[in-house]
Amino acid sequence: MTDFAVRVLTEDAEIRAAHTVLAVALHNPPLTDERWKQLKPTYAPERYFGAVTDVGVVASTYIFDSSVVVPGGNVVPMAAVSRVGVRADFTRRGVLTELMRFHLADAKARGQIFGGLHASEAVIYGRFGYGVSTSARHLRLRRARVRPGLPREGRMRMLGAEEAVALIPVLHERVGFGRPGTMSRGRDWWATQFDRTMRGDEPYQVYVHSGPDGDDGYVIYESIRNDNTDSMDHGAVIQLWELWGTTQQVRNELWQFMLGIDLVREIQAYNQPLDEGVELLLADPRTCHTNELDDELWLRLIDVPAALAARTYGDADPVVLSVNDAFLPENSGTYQVSHDGVSRTSEPAAFTVDVDVLAMMYLGAWRPTALAAAGRLQVNDPQALSRADRLFATDTVAWCGTGF
Repeated sequence: MTDFAVRVLTEDAEIRAAHTVLAVALHNPPLTDERWKQLKPTYAPERYFGAVTDVGVVASTYIFDSSVVVPGGNVVPMAAVSRVGVRADFTRRGVLTELMRFHLADAKARGQIFGGLHASEAVIYGRFGYGVSTSARHLRLRRARVRPGLPREGRMRMLGAEEAVALIPVLHERVGFGRPGTMSRGRDWWATQFDRTMRGDEPYQVYVHSGPDGDDGYVIYESIRNDNTDSMDHGAVIQLWELWGTTQQVRNELWQFMLGIDLVREIQAYNQPLDEGVELLLADPRTCHTNELDDELWLRLIDVPAALAARTYGDADPVVLSVNDAFLPENSGTYQVSHDGVSRTSEPAAFTVDVDVLAMMYLGAWRPTALAAAGRLQVNDPQALSRADRLFATDTVAWCGTGF
């Protein structure tokens, strides 16, 4: 289609129009003047893209400039895609495709090796090369109590709103990197996701954990009161939004703190790692339920050679794989992956993988053997799959922990 142009939005009126398109696409009301006044300062310059026609802005996407931890500990630049929306009368006309093409070209020019997003619908983004790279579980702890005798060495302190706005972003940079998939958060992310709530009428509750070496973890939550005085089910419901610690011991102590808050009947903990062993801390493990398992970070390898070279690999004999990238064909090619690194090769490939499926393997979320069994790989040498499993395996379950 040629009746629209995709470009960077710089004028306030266009950015507001783009956000209105997003709001309506998500079935929310358009922005009020007061709401726009609150949102306007949260946008970084030249990071809002839009599709523009003779009737104005008809589609939007915003980029949080970030970095992501890959297996082995390297921190690699990533463009985190958010606020994607297309006006209903311009869908199915190639608008989103051109927005994605524009975003990937912009990211590549900036040296961003990955794209990342959280998908509103799971059927949309595979065709642009994104694949599910991390998952999370949502927990419900009802009348849960910790088992006696658990070690607890640190101390907790409560932060006021302005202190939290100043301290928590700095603390997150220290405690929020470790697992593959965890990512940095820029000033625009904190302004959007945290600052406005902390400065509103009902701010989050924020507590920091301190150990022998200083601050090493924090929790962010809000309480929902039970106003039904006739109910026998007294106590508040806590919605736990963030729990971060430098070590599992710190995380365990943060859970102990949360479970020790008085007059609480239920904790709803969102977006927790799949291997978070909360049940092991409880006197009755059945008081912890997994309400939902959900896909989390969708990853896109924008520069496949650089992405493959950025991570480390397990101890196994080399495997040659062929990568197919229809959306960014310059990535397509044959690569030898070994414990010592990655290189392009002309050797025959053991299997062929589309770039979205490569993203599913990349952080260790899915084994090549499982992907092959599901028909997601074209296998030429079945013996190579077990070697690929060992090469792409990770010691730690990947998890992002950041919504955007």
